[in-house]
Amino acid sequence: MQADLNWLTDPTVFRVNRLDAHSDHVCYASDGEARLGRTSLRQSLDGMWSFAWSPKPAARPADFWREGFDDSDFGTIRVPGHMELQGYGQIQYINTLYPWDGRAELRPPEIDWEDCSVGSYVREFDLAPGLRGKRVCASFQGAEQAIYVWLNGQFVGYAEDSFTPSDFDLTPYVKETGNRLCVEVYKRSSAAWIEDQDFFRFSGIFRSVFLYAKPVVHLADLWLQAGLETDNATGTLSVRLLLEGEGTVHCRIAHPERGVLFNGGLELAPEGKYLRSQPFRFENIRPWNHGCPELYQVTLTVTAPDGTVTEVVPYQTGFRRFELKNGLMLLNGERLVINGVNRHEWNPDTGRAIGLADMTAAMETFQRNNINAVRTCHYPNQTPWYHLCDQNGIYMMDEANLESHGSWQKLGRVEPSWNVPGSLPEWRDCVVDRARSMFERDKNHVSILFWSCGNESYAGEDILAMAEFFRANDPSRLVHYEGVFHCREFDRISDVESRMYAPPWEIREYLENNPPKPFILCEYMHDMGNSLGGMESYIRLGEEFPRYQGGFIWDYMDQALWRTDRNGRRVLGYGGDFGERQTDYAFSGNGIVFADGTEKPAMQEVRYWYSAPEERARLDAANRRAKQDLSLPTVQVKKSPLRITHGDGALGVRGEDFELLFSYPEGGPVSLRTDGHEWLWRAPRPAYWRAPTENDLGNSFAADSSIWAAADSWQKCGDIQVLEESREKVSVRFTYTAPVLPGLPTDVTYTVEDTGSLTMTVHYHGGPNRPGLPLLGLRFETPEPMERVEWLGLSGETYPDRKRGGVFGWHSEAPHIPAYLVPQECGCHADTRAAVLRARDGSRLILEMADRPFAFSAIPYTPQQLEQAAHVEELPVPVRTVVTLCAAMRGVGGIDSWGSDVEEAYQIGGEEDITFSFRIMV
Repeated sequence: MQADLNWLTDPTVFRVNRLDAHSDHVCYASDGEARLGRTSLRQSLDGMWSFAWSPKPAARPADFWREGFDDSDFGTIRVPGHMELQGYGQIQYINTLYPWDGRAELRPPEIDWEDCSVGSYVREFDLAPGLRGKRVCASFQGAEQAIYVWLNGQFVGYAEDSFTPSDFDLTPYVKETGNRLCVEVYKRSSAAWIEDQDFFRFSGIFRSVFLYAKPVVHLADLWLQAGLETDNATGTLSVRLLLEGEGTVHCRIAHPERGVLFNGGLELAPEGKYLRSQPFRFENIRPWNHGCPELYQVTLTVTAPDGTVTEVVPYQTGFRRFELKNGLMLLNGERLVINGVNRHEWNPDTGRAIGLADMTAAMETFQRNNINAVRTCHYPNQTPWYHLCDQNGIYMMDEANLESHGSWQKLGRVEPSWNVPGSLPEWRDCVVDRARSMFERDKNHVSILFWSCGNESYAGEDILAMAEFFRANDPSRLVHYEGVFHCREFDRISDVESRMYAPPWEIREYLENNPPKPFILCEYMHDMGNSLGGMESYIRLGEEFPRYQGGFIWDYMDQALWRTDRNGRRVLGYGGDFGERQTDYAFSGNGIVFADGTEKPAMQEVRYWYSAPEERARLDAANRRAKQDLSLPTVQVKKSPLRITHGDGALGVRGEDFELLFSYPEGGPVSLRTDGHEWLWRAPRPAYWRAPTENDLGNSFAADSSIWAAADSWQKCGDIQVLEESREKVSVRFTYTAPVLPGLPTDVTYTVEDTGSLTMTVHYHGGPNRPGLPLLGLRFETPEPMERVEWLGLSGETYPDRKRGGVFGWHSEAPHIPAYLVPQECGCHADTRAAVLRARDGSRLILEMADRPFAFSAIPYTPQQLEQAAHVEELPVPVRTVVTLCAAMRGVGGIDSWGSDVEEAYQIGGEEDITFSFRIMV
């Protein structure tokens, strides 16, 4: 057989000579190898390969696979890795639109032959000793999007599906030494129409490649079908095997504490092409769940007829029972609650070519923050991740590599006239094969509770066939698919009612009408930038309605890549930073951790709401006690008569170790000195505006309320009145207006007392037909950056709709902004009793509540500076600290980032009066 380029545009051709998918077990040559975790039956081909990149198929070195071809002018590339991140081709991030949108008029299954880059890979190798004399296969764990394979001048096979293994038998062509493996990787194929995930579009061999040997008797496939009886103490196990060659299998089942449960031969009976063992039943089993992920070690030893051990296969399994009963999902008889997150595989240096260290770091973050579930959005992940989930009790939704978002939803409108796969027969085998490949590889993992048919691909007979495949082969798990929400004709595809970004009130409506299915959010709390407000509303639904069974936050990690900017700095880039068009810019930054794995400020809210109710109650009680026990800063009060100085343009007020200068032309205090230290750069002004968050932009709040940006930037002091003047007290009121908003007076009254107290009172006069306010407060800047800011209030960055996870007490930080990909409103501390600014010379300024707690921020930039910057590195070197004290701060929201408003309780109306006061102890 010869390779055929026409396969690239034929959806019925997705595998040629590719071996059947099989379980992800590892075969060892002996018990000793198994104990060490190093097998001589595998040979890694990871590392540097010879490589040539071509912009289109017509420009590729078409004969590079032939023996004797001179590839001396080839470059090199690292495997695993993406071509684009190693200097070959265009990096591109795009969400729902297809990458070629606006550049080529295509319909499925066409590709643009002028824009389909090709990577030509060459790897020379000698067989390792453990593989010689045996059948030899090659396994490509992941390659985007279509691969052709040759060995020693002979065509081996072709495969699609970027995220499941493609194995090929090399035995007819392999030699002990001097082998030349050649692989063509195409960035585009018909598969591109169903791999339209919201991510950076890469190509290349991005997961490991290895050779593996098949001895004379080989365990080709393994399924440990473990169960748990209703007493939650009796475990059941049946072993299904696929043996190549005649032999026997010995089985040992053991637990680290309970010892050996079984140690003997398997009694194997034919079951189609498989062999089925005798059933096992074990008493006093410890069930597997998140809180107690008990695993039992199963070791299978394969022996040839002559008594030679050919393979040893260890695998961990757990005993659990997952079922849908009376409209509830039950794990081991108890209601399942999903405190989950969606997780793309990501590393800011290597993209989706991640390593074990990345996975381990993610798992540690899960454990710290009470995350108990993960959705492998939107493709099967690397195998080590599944083992980590087994070992750490993380419930998995394993999702097939299928998304055709751009084929049915255009600019937010549902229009499926040319949707794929739909009910098109030519696509059915292809997508069912993707379901099969995932299922066969992952079926042994106890952590998997759901098989997901993919993501955002509408619905039709083809996806229904995927669901029927899962049900026919594995009734022990549920089938998930959200897309039926848009096409109820195929509602039977999914065992659960799954939605994305449904607001709490819509979910309540569903739950109040005796629904037939339990409800989960496969995506919710869109954490784009400064977000994740309003999580409480979703958790409360679960406390009220048993059939609300949780959801998966979108998503785990910002997709951003390290790049070098024009000034030679190493910075994080998002869509559009790499010269690509079309793009969706920073829409790739939705994680609860930044791209480098650092937790975002919102994580403390996740940690709180994903903790057990009793844990939340303990934190709440501790916060209540702390509010009673911790007091405001003490300042020695010394009465000293005020000294008043009248000037032509200013009013000066002096007390013991402090001085205030109220400027008439400036319209406010231009100087506040304590012990000789100056605290004001210019006169404070009423604050109405914040740099829009990405949610503010997405739901049009920033545009709809933009008049407040002008009012904030362009104010006039229209009236100054000295309300009281004595040696005990001086009170001055400044009234500010904004030409852009006639009828807007805001009064700021400064009252200085002989005790050294300066009280500032802000009175906003509401008016009819005004848009909602981003915030209402007072803002000033210090002449130089502050060294530290301390506050008595809640830990971390908090907002009215994202503060329950904060710990009440004294906290301290250097003024800074979090590393959101796009600068925006940030740094707020809600429910603050007192704040202390500390200068580099040791001076301090204490601000405390007068009548009620306030929100404040102390950051290096003004809202105007933040909103003018598209990246953090575009901001200037800090020269001041911007302090904003707020009577009211709008919530950040998080239902989604493209339309849903902040919940009503966390909005600020512009029509009502707002008054608040705070004190400065000078």
